[in-house]
Amino acid sequence: MGETMHDSQLFKRIRSEMDRIRILDTHEHLYFPHQLAEMKKIDFGLLFTHYTNSDLISAGMPPDQMAEVGNMSSKLSPAEKWRLLKPWYAKAWNTAYCESIRIAMRDLFGIEDLSDKTVEPLSVKMNSVNRRTWTREVFDRAHIDIAMEQNLWTDIVYPRRRYPDIFLCDLADPFSNLEIAPLSKDSGIEVASLADYLRIIDHYFDRFADEATAYKISRAYSRPIFFAEVERAEAERVFDECLRAKDRSSVKGIPAADFAEASSPLRLEDFIIHYCIRSAGEHNLPVKIHTGIQDGNSNDVTRSRPSLLINLFMKYPNVKFDIYHVAWPYSDELLAIAKQFPNVWVDFCWLWIINPPAARRYLHEALETIPVSKIHGFGGDFFFVEGSYGHCMIAKREIARVLAEKVEEGRFTEEYAVSVARLILRENALSHFRIEEKRKLVASRG
Repeated sequence: MGETMHDSQLFKRIRSEMDRIRILDTHEHLYFPHQLAEMKKIDFGLLFTHYTNSDLISAGMPPDQMAEVGNMSSKLSPAEKWRLLKPWYAKAWNTAYCESIRIAMRDLFGIEDLSDKTVEPLSVKMNSVNRRTWTREVFDRAHIDIAMEQNLWTDIVYPRRRYPDIFLCDLADPFSNLEIAPLSKDSGIEVASLADYLRIIDHYFDRFADEATAYKISRAYSRPIFFAEVERAEAERVFDECLRAKDRSSVKGIPAADFAEASSPLRLEDFIIHYCIRSAGEHNLPVKIHTGIQDGNSNDVTRSRPSLLINLFMKYPNVKFDIYHVAWPYSDELLAIAKQFPNVWVDFCWLWIINPPAARRYLHEALETIPVSKIHGFGGDFFFVEGSYGHCMIAKREIARVLAEKVEEGRFTEEYAVSVARLILRENALSHFRIEEKRKLVASRG
């Protein structure tokens, strides 16, 4: 048999050089150390609470059984969980989601794969780690310097506990989702009008934008990501409709569900999105937007095409837009857009485990199509750090493969290929998100 790409000395040299790079991970949803410490127990089922669970459900596993496997408070033993999981795991073993978990099991715990004999010892090992230091330990194994985090389980908008040695955080977007009651409670600002709600948004940008790395929009999970321009008078009318529907002249907070009674709630959301993007621009804060495939099952991917965002790119030329997941399966659209718009960047977060061959192809094409300064090469995008580790190993393998092919084609020199790896895995994000400046500020605030 002939030599494979992974056996070539060129690949090995490039891959070795990549381990000298302290990666800036552009996107995570990881548990904070104190959240891990608060878990009473952890077993192998944790590895099936994100991404892998979607593939197993897609293979036919009943969702209630999948949820029980991932339940860390379940009364089931690891062996009993494995009996539920085993037949479905065999059907989805081939996917990159599952491969990322096997890589983590092998490298972090010395377990090659799940089996009747390994689920119990794997669970013991996972439950025995020092949860306060585990994230940093795993990051060091992966050569990850720091991650940009959007924690989904702590404080609204922005976490109050800071971990500057492992995380810098994005501003989340409960604003366009109209989560008025919790925002009102957290900010202490009563809401009786749209003007009050905009004061809440100003409050969070003024308080946290200086240390945040970006403002993140995730609306593709619940609506099309075309955000029309809406006059303030129309937005005020829709907002007032909601108030009148509940017959309240002044409220502490309005449940988001109440907005379904308004005639055009999406028009109000559109107004809020534009308001937040302007606020981000005023605070020199990049805007990250989810595009392409959504996590989970039975979602509508057509509402998340990057071309739906072109009006934003045109209207706000001074705002830096980071477009997530290379918009797969609409990645061709995104590369065309990024080639034309100076304010659009391409982020490969999550894509390396969604579809590694597509990710390789799009990195190949991106390196021929757009300036290398506009590419962010890795974001783990996991809930648990073991998944981020496995994802990182796949990403580095596939990036090294692309760069070796560029050298073999005569397109790049080996020296330039290594410099590209440094740019897309660290240096681009370092300057784009002002990492050192933010890191010092967050550390000073404790």
